[in-house]
Amino acid sequence: MIKQTGIMILAAGNSSRLGLPKQLLEFEGEPLLKRISRAALAVPGVSVTVVTGAYPDPIHTLLQNSNVDVVVNTHWVSGLASSIVMGLKELLKKQPELERCIISLCDQPFVDQHVFQQLIQLADSSGKGIVATGFSGTWGAPVLFDKKYFEGLMQLEGQQGAKKFAEQYADDRIIFPYEDAKYDVDTQADYFRLPHQFISVQQAKAIIHHFLPALRQERLALPDALGYTLAQSVIAGQAIPGFAQSSMDGYAIRFADRMQELPVVDKIPAGTTIAKTLDPGQAMRIYTGAPLPLGADTVVMQEKVSFSKADTILIQDPALTLGDNVRPEGSEVEAGSIAMLPGTPMTPAAIGYLANIGCTEVSVYAAPIVHIILTGDELRPTDATLGYGEVYESNSYQLKAALQQLGIDKVEGIQVRDDKNLLRTALERALNKADVVLLVGGVSVGDYDYVVDVAKSCGVKQHFHRIRQKPGKPLFFGSREEKLVFGLPGNPASALTCFYLYVATALERMMQLPERDPYVRTRSTVAYHKKPGLTHFLKAYYDGHAVKPLHAQESYRLQSYAQANCLLILEEDSEGCAAGDEVIIHLLS
Repeated sequence: MIKQTGIMILAAGNSSRLGLPKQLLEFEGEPLLKRISRAALAVPGVSVTVVTGAYPDPIHTLLQNSNVDVVVNTHWVSGLASSIVMGLKELLKKQPELERCIISLCDQPFVDQHVFQQLIQLADSSGKGIVATGFSGTWGAPVLFDKKYFEGLMQLEGQQGAKKFAEQYADDRIIFPYEDAKYDVDTQADYFRLPHQFISVQQAKAIIHHFLPALRQERLALPDALGYTLAQSVIAGQAIPGFAQSSMDGYAIRFADRMQELPVVDKIPAGTTIAKTLDPGQAMRIYTGAPLPLGADTVVMQEKVSFSKADTILIQDPALTLGDNVRPEGSEVEAGSIAMLPGTPMTPAAIGYLANIGCTEVSVYAAPIVHIILTGDELRPTDATLGYGEVYESNSYQLKAALQQLGIDKVEGIQVRDDKNLLRTALERALNKADVVLLVGGVSVGDYDYVVDVAKSCGVKQHFHRIRQKPGKPLFFGSREEKLVFGLPGNPASALTCFYLYVATALERMMQLPERDPYVRTRSTVAYHKKPGLTHFLKAYYDGHAVKPLHAQESYRLQSYAQANCLLILEEDSEGCAAGDEVIIHLLS
């Protein structure tokens, strides 16, 4: 005879460490609480009760079409025990003859119908009154309790949980091993560490951002720093200019002598290295960039003087003021001051300025070393004659070009056959040398798509695989220590779209390149229809006023991509756009 069993799902907390309701957090396209509720309802012959507390209204909305019973614990702040007591009371109210209950949490995404059924079967076969789930050398929820423990559970108070209670009965406890129960979500970091599948575009971007490695710096000669971002302040070793300097061709004078007739006693060209002295009642001919003579404090433009006789001038400038046309010592930068702050883009002007103050090298955020591994037996080099079933390899060309646009020249590429061992060897080598590995092709679900399995065998932790988008749905992202691994689809348009949307953004942040907003609101010139479910990125052309989707949107077609300057974005839930509708585009440059 099948024993009456109830499942209690605890979902009353306010998720304070996460910062948002974990119950509603999406995993693989479904809120966590709805996911675990669906798994519980799939177990034959059980009743399911969800205990809410901090967020009753959104949870009620979430579960309103579900067959679970929902009870609100208004005293959830008092601790976990109050939710256990209330959930058990509700189960007994619905099933007075209840013989056992399973206490489950709402934030374990890999607890499914199979786990609940295994707990029940193990209880039946072992005769034990408590069946807990074992993982990572410990045990915890979900936990099954026989009815003989109901009274004890009803006596729990405050922060007491079911595990503390179950620890008292080791002789009547058995463990069902299920390693994936180790995954729960208390913090944002916990959420990002989940091995996600088939996620949204925004989730993918957030996960990649979370796993970006610590910024790395390198020292470069000043001429080689173009396009990088300064990582450390530059301190001026000396004042620039190191002397008071004329800013134009004219005459150096003492301002107090401006009303007098002044003999021109000397001339000072730029490059003069001997200091000269100007006595009262004198003037000196001076040229742009030349050092001001000692005693002089003003320079008169050569057009503002007249000659009363040979080598004697009269000043014809009533607007002249003290210090005119003089560049003071240290006016560009003072000795010991900060000449340039971290985060400054190394533009031609920045390089020129630093050269002007005598800087010869700078610390910048390093460009990542990138390795590209191409897979596919059908790929041939561009100088080969194609045989039947063969295609030219183009992904390395477009990806290297896109990397060069970001200022990344340290790129190594290799093509390997569709062989797991060869791919594993190539990936291990790349992970030992590169900061970022781009695996191209073999990330889908075909018989010859080995990339994801091989990556995992090399110790790469999967952070997500597959995105709800078109093109580029099979995208894989993982990491090993601080090395990032992207698995790009083999179709060229898909690979390039994924590069622009995810890889380029990650690389820009690793290099601390200037932030840019590539998104523009505009209007579509034509209608485009799609089914809801995937975000579409259409190759398109933006003329500054409106955007037009181009022909040949298939993932293998590059002809239209060569004409595109943006991607037109149609969101996951949309059915497309009509001509004249406002849309968002992602500029490609």
